[in-house]
Amino acid sequence: MTTLWIIESTYLKPADEIAKITPQHREWLDQHYRSGLFLTSGRKVDNTGGILVARTEHVEQLMELFDEDPFVKHGCSRYKYTAFHPVKRGKSLELEGVPLVE
Repeated sequence: MTTLWIIESTYLKPADEIAKITPQHREWLDQHYRSGLFLTSGRKVDNTGGILVARTEHVEQLMELFDEDPFVKHGCSRYKYTAFHPVKRGKSLELEGVPLVE
């Protein structure tokens, strides 16, 4: 069964400090996109943090990974992890074992 994670960040520092660390954070994100772990991410519309969708079976793996996030290392963000098992998907998302609604 596929497990997806909604990972919500909350910024802990002012926008100017977040902006300084953002390039390092994006490089960190890119390596996990390349591995296939991260599916999509972006900043919340209200600029209070971000949302990321990841695919893994174990929260421990995510927590270890996020400990290496430059935002965490520099005290810029904290994360909340929410797991779910998808039961349907649209055609723009490929998830093995999850039925497509056409």
